[in-house]
Amino acid sequence: MASNIEEPLFIKSIEKGFIVLELFKTAPSPLRLSQISTLTGFGLSATQRLLFTLEKLGYLNKNLLTKRYTPGLKALSIGFSYDRLGMIKTVSSPILERLSENLKEDIYLLGFDGSNTINIINIPREKNHVKPGKPFNIAFSAGGRSILSYLPGMDAVGLIFASPRNAQTTKTVTDPKLIIGKVEEAYSKGFSVVDGEHDLDIISIGSAILDMAGAPIAAIELVAPRKNLKWMKQRERIGTQLETAAREITKSLTHQ
Repeated sequence: MASNIEEPLFIKSIEKGFIVLELFKTAPSPLRLSQISTLTGFGLSATQRLLFTLEKLGYLNKNLLTKRYTPGLKALSIGFSYDRLGMIKTVSSPILERLSENLKEDIYLLGFDGSNTINIINIPREKNHVKPGKPFNIAFSAGGRSILSYLPGMDAVGLIFASPRNAQTTKTVTDPKLIIGKVEEAYSKGFSVVDGEHDLDIISIGSAILDMAGAPIAAIELVAPRKNLKWMKQRERIGTQLETAAREITKSLTHQ
């Protein structure tokens, strides 16, 4: 869906190209022209021109037999550029590696794209490697709730109501009012704990990373089996460690 940005320097046609590319984040399979037109709300003619341009530039591939589109290698190269040059990844990596070594659990760096959280780094202790770019539901991840706790109230509420709220376990909190309560608790503590909401045997703890103005830009999240985090005091101690690490990253970013 197109934004409502109305500024002289804003180029709507470029926005449309990115809207098309972003469809593939959640597409279950390659997409046809008609599907892309329907999903974007653009007319068939406009969609065809966008697809032709993106294909010629290498950001989309078209299967000549099925007429379906998939992301091209140029799209992957943008992600590689972020992985190589992204400041928050560069600053965070040594701090997260130290955390992982000390806590012996899976550690994630989740970026905030304005509406959701995206995996930037995953330091697994087992074989639970998560690929960069994987989205996490902002209302149901510990890192996401910690990010929400630093957003203006109405912005946080809007994102909570916009997020899919499907119960994954008997402990999943789906009532928006209760989620808001969890977000408020995260703000008061400096970290969020999600207990068995995705998997009854998994607990996650997250703390937000802020920019110079105090706005959330990312979060650190630790994910561990319940057997490793049985006691509340243990979770609180780890939450405090994550908050300290998040503040260290914030401080380092301001000096770059």
